Amino acid sequence: MDLGLPRRVESELLDGLAAGDPRAQRSRNDLRRVHRAMATLPIVQRALDRGTEGTVPRTVLELGAGDGSLMLRLARGRASRWPGVRVTLLDRLNVTAPRTLSGIRSVGWTPDVVTMDVFDRLAQRDDARWDVILANLFVHHFASGDLERLLAAIAARTRLFVCCEPRRSALAVAGSHLIGLLGAGPVTRQDAVSSVHAGFRARELSALWPHREDWIVDEYPAGLFSHCFLAVRKER
Repeated sequence: MDLGLPRRVESELLDGLAAGDPRAQRSRNDLRRVHRAMATLPIVQRALDRGTEGTVPRTVLELGAGDGSLMLRLARGRASRWPGVRVTLLDRLNVTAPRTLSGIRSVGWTPDVVTMDVFDRLAQRDDARWDVILANLFVHHFASGDLERLLAAIAARTRLFVCCEPRRSALAVAGSHLIGLLGAGPVTRQDAVSSVHAGFRARELSALWPHREDWIVDEYPAGLFSHCFLAVRKER
């Protein structure tokens, strides 16, 4: 079912809308429904289980965190096993609601919102590192040159990277054209199609991951429409 077509990365409508634009607000609501329909959280949880086996992370960075709703759901499900985690929610817009941050705090995690371009943050000359860096529907926004640069910057800052992205397949293309059945608005309907064409297949991310001899890397289809990448730094 994979498409033999090259990736096509184009600007998505949501990226060009102001945080307070009603179309953007509707699209963020749409995305929460899409995540549930695609079972994104269970996919991410299974990848995290594999990557953290035998360890308990203390710091997590989410790239392109959006409204923070995925992290809130993750925190609620993980807090009993991962107590006291410090979470950094990184996005170029601050659209995380106070009630979302309160929800994360209520389970014993400490959230920090950073409003900044991902390259600016990862390029800062500091020694900040995170046990886990997580991205969901974020990495596919980057074309080849920037994508390689992004992965190198991530690898320098963590021991575990997990991302869940659109799968570039015939089934996913068909599904993206039917997303209106979930009640999605016009922004989400157009962006869903663009996302699939910018998605990944086979070992495309693995081929760009730096210093692979130092990492355990896996890349695989997940669910009906998702593509997962997992990189764990080898113990020395």
